[in-house]
Amino acid sequence: MNIQELMTKWRTFKAGLSEGAVRKITAAIALAAVLLLACFLLNRYRSLPPAAYTLQQMNLRQSVQAEGMVESGEKREIYAPSGLKVQQLLAKEGDQVAGGDVLALLDTEALALEIRRGELSIQSAEANLSSEQRSLANGVTNARNAQSGAALSLQTAQRELDSLIAQQGNEAAVVAARANLDYARRTWENYQTLAAAEAVSREALAQAEEACHKAEAAYADAVQGAADKLAQAREDLEAVRLRQQNAADTLQDAMARNTDPAAVALELQRVTLEEKKLRLRDAEISAPIAGRVTYIAAKTGVPASGLLFVIENDQDLLVRARVEESNMAGLAPDTPCLIRAVGSGREYSGRVVWVANAAERDGAGDFSAVTGDEVFFPVKVSIEEPGGELLIGMNAEVEFILAQRENCYAVPKDLLEEIQGKTYVYTRRGFFLKRIPVETGLQTGKMTEISGGALRDGLSLYKK
Repeated sequence: MNIQELMTKWRTFKAGLSEGAVRKITAAIALAAVLLLACFLLNRYRSLPPAAYTLQQMNLRQSVQAEGMVESGEKREIYAPSGLKVQQLLAKEGDQVAGGDVLALLDTEALALEIRRGELSIQSAEANLSSEQRSLANGVTNARNAQSGAALSLQTAQRELDSLIAQQGNEAAVVAARANLDYARRTWENYQTLAAAEAVSREALAQAEEACHKAEAAYADAVQGAADKLAQAREDLEAVRLRQQNAADTLQDAMARNTDPAAVALELQRVTLEEKKLRLRDAEISAPIAGRVTYIAAKTGVPASGLLFVIENDQDLLVRARVEESNMAGLAPDTPCLIRAVGSGREYSGRVVWVANAAERDGAGDFSAVTGDEVFFPVKVSIEEPGGELLIGMNAEVEFILAQRENCYAVPKDLLEEIQGKTYVYTRRGFFLKRIPVETGLQTGKMTEISGGALRDGLSLYKK
């Protein structure tokens, strides 16, 4: 049955009724319609979700968290300058010291004796070296003089030999003997002629013959004497040449000898002595900076070894944080942050002063995490107005503020709906939800900044 048929039947039915009955039926129908509408609106009202969020202005921040430890911004580790025993400790842990304050004294009695022995040993070595140098100088001088004398003798012997060689066969004795021989031979020959003519006696002839034979013997002796003299001159030259070579070798040996090994040994003694004097100078262990003594390893009566003291400036504190690699994006020097230290009820402001460019490493210099594990990067944070509650070594939590907005509107992300590239939130108008277009801004882990002309404090927002 359609609406037209219904209307036809209603007119037929109405025509058979009185005017009062019609009014009553009309009123009943109107009342029923009102009741139906009221039921519909009541059900509609009951089906609406409760308000999910009440809009208020707030400060919004985008941040990452990291754990760290309170450290001193200025720290000095003092190591033992030598193995001397600690004679006296002048500071204890917790003391506030100024730069230059003496922290400990080392026992230097044995070292002072070693230094005195070293000085005496160096004096003796210097005297020995000087004597040896003089001896070597004298040896070189004597060798030079001997070599010069031998060279002069060689020249003289050479001249004598050259002279004898040049005069060979014309020596004065040989010439005189030859002249005597020639005269004796002529005289004997003349006497032989005269004897044949019986002009001389046989006795005179015999004397002339004897004189000739003597002249021949004298000539032979003169020739042999000249030859012997020449041979002797050659022998003398060779002897002088050998002596000159020996003198030259002696000079070369004398000049080759030096005092370098003794000089090197003396220099080593001097260096050792200077090292001991430095150890003596370092017998007073002083504080290099002003600060608080936070660690003492030195013990009285025990040889100083390794780390002795740690001094830290507790007025210049910072936090060394370990930041996971997934949170490193955006971290840079001067990034603001908030610091909450265990044991301190305050929240401190700070700023990043240093960001490592490499992940943490272990003692061997290798990265502390294996491939696939989360690695950490060291980040140092300064503390503004640290106050007396913060102590070196406290654990701390650092919140790095990457971005922030003040007095802005923000809502949980699940209250936003995106339709065809536009973003909306929902509020209630009477019995219905109404869309409000908004612009989004800064996003944090849970909240998103929104803006728009229809937004106001106290506005209830609904999740559709």
